[in-house]
Amino acid sequence: MWRRANTRTKKHEHDVAVTVARKMAVINRDGGFCLMALADCLGEAQTTHHRANRGSGGSKVLDHPANLVAVCTVCNGQAEDASALIRFDLIERGLRVEKAATNAATLERAKRTPVEYLTGQRWFLISDTERRHEDEEWTT
Repeated sequence: MWRRANTRTKKHEHDVAVTVARKMAVINRDGGFCLMALADCLGEAQTTHHRANRGSGGSKVLDHPANLVAVCTVCNGQAEDASALIRFDLIERGLRVEKAATNAATLERAKRTPVEYLTGQRWFLISDTERRHEDEEWTT
């Protein structure tokens, strides 16, 4: 008799889209505030937002910290359903990055797109704990 093999596997931390530890580090990197500040913003960040949306079941390549920003839960929900005008504003502030031909190219685009913080300063996101001011020389 043929039996289907058990294909269920235990979910490990590396299987999770963005770990709680990474979310907390990104929130701390971004000062604990929601960077989107859309209508009804809560002010304090509780989660992270993918600047370039990875889509349902999309590539984990886009879970890189350079593609994540601190946001409140209200703004996180509003960002996906935003009007064209709000989406344009998010792109202008580096909080939304348009997809490229591949996920790797999209991540590179996110790394090269600075994020405007609430102070008006623009920063390149390096890791979940590090950012670099846009005036600093680019080195990779």
